[in-house]
Amino acid sequence: MNDSRTTLRNELQEARSALSELEQQSAAAAIVDKVVNSVAQSGPESPGIVAGYLSHGGELEVAPATGALRDLGWKVVLPVCGADASMEFCPWSPGDELTYNRYGIGEPTSDPVAIDTIDVVLVPGVGFDKNGSRIGHGVGFYDRFFARCAAIDHEPLRLGIAHDLQIVELPPPESWDVPMHRILTPTKLLDRS
Repeated sequence: MNDSRTTLRNELQEARSALSELEQQSAAAAIVDKVVNSVAQSGPESPGIVAGYLSHGGELEVAPATGALRDLGWKVVLPVCGADASMEFCPWSPGDELTYNRYGIGEPTSDPVAIDTIDVVLVPGVGFDKNGSRIGHGVGFYDRFFARCAAIDHEPLRLGIAHDLQIVELPPPESWDVPMHRILTPTKLLDRS
């Protein structure tokens, strides 16, 4: 693994985790309208399926945004991680049962949706740059998922979700890295689509 990526990943994870609860709540509230507007402009004539996530380790919380999307008729699905670094998305609503994976992240227990039915994916990350590049935790769940989408000619809108401090200069992307169409932070909207 590239040492500069590892060092940067560790620094950004530490900075993200150091944000106070108030800073986290403020960031989650500030991003709601950006997420809703970006999803509304994504193309489906009627509400479709948006893939969210349950925040972990200081990731920007998207529950207020996915709640607003639910209110507009969107179906929300959450990731379920396989042992082989594969990932599927399953429907979930607040109050539904969750199981916890090896990372301590809650996962729905419902059946997965077909990947070609997902219109938008809200993508957490450790770091992003202004060109849409992203580094995650180093396992490759999202990159593998997007490769599966590409293999069937399906391209959901990829919205990177980040705190402002996560927008940095990144090392050159690896061949398998999939760029975001747009990156949303509490104060910025970086659009490369």
